[in-house]
Amino acid sequence: MPSHSPETSSHAIHPRALNMRQLEVFHAIMTTGTISGAALALHVSQPALSRALAHCEARLGYLLFERLGRRLQPTPEAQRLHEEARDVYRGLDRLNTLAQRIGHAGVDTLHLACSATFANTLIPQALQQLMRYSPQLRVDFRTATYDELPEYLLSGQADVGVSLVESNHPGLKSRLLGRQRLLCVLPPQHPLADQAVVDPLALCDTAWIGYPPDTPLGRLCASALAMDASSASIQVRSPAIALSCVQTGLGAAIVDASCIRHIPRDDIVVRPLATEVYSSIWTITSARQPCPATGQQFIDALHAVLKQLSAAEPQPPASKTSGAA
Repeated sequence: MPSHSPETSSHAIHPRALNMRQLEVFHAIMTTGTISGAALALHVSQPALSRALAHCEARLGYLLFERLGRRLQPTPEAQRLHEEARDVYRGLDRLNTLAQRIGHAGVDTLHLACSATFANTLIPQALQQLMRYSPQLRVDFRTATYDELPEYLLSGQADVGVSLVESNHPGLKSRLLGRQRLLCVLPPQHPLADQAVVDPLALCDTAWIGYPPDTPLGRLCASALAMDASSASIQVRSPAIALSCVQTGLGAAIVDASCIRHIPRDDIVVRPLATEVYSSIWTITSARQPCPATGQQFIDALHAVLKQLSAAEPQPPASKTSGAA
């Protein structure tokens, strides 16, 4: 088949835009890689899909696929087109999610997106308080990285975000809700486990669990504690994962105070750091529309939990050096 055009007419070809159905056909073929797979995904016959593909190529005036037996090899033009098509489909997914939420407007559903740092501790504790007074409340709770959170909030997929860092997006507003002290957790057999206070720099000379420098905790450990992440035996992206590594004896780690509140102390040792450092807790909501009542109630419950944790947290020895993140 000629590679320059799917048509054999000698007349000049005037490309036209694809309609949504043709874009759907193209996307299905790119995703599955075969006519049969795309036909199955779209619930149409293979001959019908082949004709639809031919119409797409005729409409555009160039080939989208080279035919290699039963498989289709996307042309460079198809690859470039599909990069934009993926954005279109992500937008459609967001639209459908919002449409479903509007359709269930009569049901109180709280949509949360939070850093994995808080997923196992603070968020469940806040939800426990909230649902004591709103037992009929439904919750859609997902974790997200700090750079994914804005998209969830801007697209309407989340009412409230909880993060270690504030957002500077003009469509969002951030509120500093509280701070948590960072602590060192160690396996009982760790060489620093018998120290009353752990020096972060001494920790770097032992087996320890760190965070990548592009993460909020990684940046905090580097800036406030001068710790070199490259010296870590293992790097993780969540204090909850770091704590699991400590519990299995892989090394020590620095985690937020709430992370260890309900953890049995028989398999870990908890020590304050020589330099007192805190991580921040931010709630993020839309700046373009009011936060739903359930969202504000959740923020109030989370604030109450943080106050309780702060009051219950033992104070560090007065003689130790104090610093703040």
